[in-house]
Amino acid sequence: MSSLNERIGEVIKRKRARDRLTQTDLGNRISVSGSYISSVEAGTTGVRVTELEGLAAVFRTTAIELINEAAGKDAYNFSASNRDRDAFLTLYDNLSLEHKKQARQFLMFLRELELRPTGEEA
Repeated sequence: MSSLNERIGEVIKRKRARDRLTQTDLGNRISVSGSYISSVEAGTTGVRVTELEGLAAVFRTTAIELINEAAGKDAYNFSASNRDRDAFLTLYDNLSLEHKKQARQFLMFLRELELRPTGEEA
């Protein structure tokens, strides 16, 4: 079983990839080096509380949520589809309540289009 440091590193790596940031880009945003981010992601260096708070701000969450996500992470599959899903959910989470309603209606409309038998007119 992986350590909490390794799991936190995995969460940070996934969120960084989701946001399409390099290790250097992420490091610059919290005033550390890209090699520090690399060590944290590899689980060889434990993330310091001040950096964890900075990372949480970059990822629009809290340090506690990052820790909880790492502690509860059992079988997250890192894949392009999961990265896209995470990016989509981040966009959705940052919408106003009204825009969330509109996004949901639009997604339901798209699902209905996909479920229609071929050749059926609108």
